[in-house]
Amino acid sequence: MSSEIYYFSGTGNSLALARDIAQKVDGELIPIPSVMDSDKINIEAEVVGIVFPTYYETYDGVPLIVRRFVKKLENIGNKYIFGICTYGGASVTALKCLNKLIKSRDGKLSAEFTVNMPSNMAGPNLNNPEKQQKMFDVWNENMDYISEFVNTRKEGKFDTQNLLFGRAYILLKLIYTPLMFLFKPSTLKHLKKYSSESLPYEEQLPLMDKSFSTDEKCVGCGNCSRICPVNNIKMVDNKPSWQHHCEFCLACFHWCPKAAIKSSELTNTIRYHHPDVKISDMLGEN
Repeated sequence: MSSEIYYFSGTGNSLALARDIAQKVDGELIPIPSVMDSDKINIEAEVVGIVFPTYYETYDGVPLIVRRFVKKLENIGNKYIFGICTYGGASVTALKCLNKLIKSRDGKLSAEFTVNMPSNMAGPNLNNPEKQQKMFDVWNENMDYISEFVNTRKEGKFDTQNLLFGRAYILLKLIYTPLMFLFKPSTLKHLKKYSSESLPYEEQLPLMDKSFSTDEKCVGCGNCSRICPVNNIKMVDNKPSWQHHCEFCLACFHWCPKAAIKSSELTNTIRYHHPDVKISDMLGEN
C-alpha cells in the first residue's frame, strides 16, 4: 500500500509530525512547496496524508498554500485521504475546510486528526519549555494510535489532548463554532491596516509581511530567503525584502539565527522551532 505524506510547516511542528507518521506508515515525505510549480498534481499513491498548521480559524484555518495545493490534486476519487492539523490555541474549522476542498476535487477526507503543538505566536506564559514538552509527550503517546488508524484505513476523527483548555476544550468548540462568523469582521479589520484598499482575506493576508523589518543584528546570511516556503523574501543590499505574497507562517522570524527579524504583530512572541527539526530539514537538505 503506497503512501504519500504532504506537509506544510513554518516552525517545524507539522514537519515533525509528518515525518513521524511517514515512518510509521512507510510513506514518502513530500513538502507541499516542492510541488506547487505544477499546474496539476497527479496522485498515484493509495494513501495520502496532508499535514499543516492552523492559521486564522475565523477564515477556515487552512493556510493559503495548502488550499492552492488541494485545488491542484488530480485522481483522488478512490484514495484514502487523512488530514492532520496542528494548532496552538484551538482548531475548529480547519479540517472542515480541508474536507470541502477535497470534495471539490471529487475526493473524500476519510480521517481527521488535530494535534496541540506549541504556538508560533505565543508569549512566555503559554510557550515555555515545560508546556512545550507536555505537548510533545501527548503526541508521542498518540502517534502509534493515529498511525494504526491510517494503516487500517479507519474512517473517523480523533483529537489529541488540548493542554491549554483540558476537558473544557470540547465544550468550547461547541460554543465557538456557530459563533465563528461574528469574529470575521474584526479579523479582516485587523488585517486591513497593512493595505489602503478593502480586500478579501485571501488577498489581504499576503500583505501581512509589511509588518516585518530587521534590526542592526541582521548579518545578511540569507537564511530567511532560503527558508521561506513561497519565495517571498529577496535579499536586497544584503538585507531581506518581503515581496507581499506571504503566508505569514513566521518561518523567517523563528529561524533567524540572530533574532534580527521583527514584526509589529509579534511584540511578545517567544521565538520557537521544534527541537527535533533542524534548519537543514526545513530547507529539504536531508
